[in-house]
Amino acid sequence: MPERSCWAEVSLSRLRANLQTIREHVGLDRKILAVVKANAYGHGAVPVAHALAKAGADAFGVATLQEGIELRTGGLSRPILLLAGFFPGEEEEVLAHNLTAGICDLAQLEGLGAAARRAGREVRCHLKVDTGMGRLGIGCDELARAAALLDAHPHMKLEGLYTHFAAAEDFTSHQTTEQIARFERVRAELAERGVRPSLLHLANTGGIIGRPESWGTMVRPGSMLYGYLSFFTFAGEDRTAEFYERWPVRPALTLKARLYTVRTFPAGTPLGYGARYVTPRAARIGLLPIGYGHGWRRGLSGRARVIVRGRFAPLVGTIGMDLTHVDLTDIPEAQPGDEVILIGESGAAVIPPTEPARALGTVASEILSGLNARVPRFYTD
Repeated sequence: MPERSCWAEVSLSRLRANLQTIREHVGLDRKILAVVKANAYGHGAVPVAHALAKAGADAFGVATLQEGIELRTGGLSRPILLLAGFFPGEEEEVLAHNLTAGICDLAQLEGLGAAARRAGREVRCHLKVDTGMGRLGIGCDELARAAALLDAHPHMKLEGLYTHFAAAEDFTSHQTTEQIARFERVRAELAERGVRPSLLHLANTGGIIGRPESWGTMVRPGSMLYGYLSFFTFAGEDRTAEFYERWPVRPALTLKARLYTVRTFPAGTPLGYGARYVTPRAARIGLLPIGYGHGWRRGLSGRARVIVRGRFAPLVGTIGMDLTHVDLTDIPEAQPGDEVILIGESGAAVIPPTEPARALGTVASEILSGLNARVPRFYTD
């Protein structure tokens, strides 16, 4: 690996173990749709999907047509669901790549049905219903029209019915309970109209972990596949650690950089953009060849730490596009060329992806999916 570099290591064995943990909890009869959108949450869509397919994932979920095509051209043969639907004009591509269409509005249903009729072939689809997210999905008042269109387009094979939770991790809110109830009413009304899809899926990671009544006949794990959970709250109390005990998933990605240079500065020396950091003492300062141009967020300036030779060291100064300062004063043995862990573990020292996420007031999914192509991925088994 080059001396001036940063990279991510992805453990395929941890991905497989996380999938097995989910399987053990939800049961062998319930299907698992592995969500691999946004480049598999930053882990690399094609290699991750192949590893999960070998481990028994039944289907895969992506956000866009392009993400679905990437998996197909990458050799994946299992069902791929376009969770966020598709744009007008993309119908032929959906058919050509044998993708399962998420139907998020009635125009999509009509357009895809017409394209399937012209092609003289069947197309699989799942109907998405908006039960309270206020984003994608047909309204609960559009069910009669949806049933009529499905009847009018016999080339459309409706395999699934789904919705998306807005607040599955927040047990102080009744919103998820209300969404589950609305979904059941939708399912019952469609059944009365002769529409009975076999795949019923509501549960994302939050639903899988804390809402077993939402598991349906298929679940859609996202972040938990990659080894981290969202923040679960009860009356303002963070009880995420409790759920980790029940669901022992482990982060699959380790983010590393190789220590580039180390210099000594006297007390009172300003460092980095804007001189926002001034050394409070004589200090050994290292530079890491990673910055916001790699997706390592500028907002983490002075608010994150790394692991050097098994010990924690704070980041100091303003994170630049390509370089980040780290204070190595308390680790005098650190030298240029050392591997530094920004996300991951070394012995007892652990930085989960949720740590930088908490520092920014966001979720780990944003941190990991934001790591761009300047950070090469390497896969270990």
